[in-house]
Amino acid sequence: MFRRRSADEAVADDAPRESAPQSATTGQRYSQPKGRPTPTRREAEAARKARLGQLPTDPRERRRAERSARNEAYQRQRKALRSGDARNFPARDQGPARAFIRDYVDGRLRMLEFLMPIVVVAWFTLILRSASIYIYASFAMELVVVVGIVFGILLNFRVKREVRTRFGEENVRGSGFYAFSRAAMPRFLRQPRPTVTFTGKAK
Repeated sequence: MFRRRSADEAVADDAPRESAPQSATTGQRYSQPKGRPTPTRREAEAARKARLGQLPTDPRERRRAERSARNEAYQRQRKALRSGDARNFPARDQGPARAFIRDYVDGRLRMLEFLMPIVVVAWFTLILRSASIYIYASFAMELVVVVGIVFGILLNFRVKREVRTRFGEENVRGSGFYAFSRAAMPRFLRQPRPTVTFTGKAK
């Protein structure tokens, strides 16, 4: 009996000694070694992308790769705006609500699209040394600005009303300015290219 108890006590005494190295190893596995600075968020993100092979580890090469990627995305978007490929449109031109606004603006001949040509012509006439032409040109520019503001306000309300009815309140924000900026641009300069004529017919 005494011999068995002595053996059990010996096993119990040895148990903590055997488990101690294991816990120490576990603590070393999850604790960060001392003396090493904590990486910043940018460094951690760059290291993660470098491990995944997305970016080079060298900062100069990484900037060159990022610049090349931006240029490729820009060229792809420009080509899409000319060809009408909606998959590669910029974010401001994507979505069915923006497509509807473009067709809504392009489907009618609007006063706003003559705003820029009239302003350019009036500005050139101001260079002339004639006092009478200068007066008429100044009056024409002021009139064009007032008319443009009035038509822009009306277009803003109409477009927001249509977008709210068709696509919901979440698509209303920015729709008025998007429509105005497109309507104020001459038709041949609009991008994405118009898909309907000024009579509302599809091209």
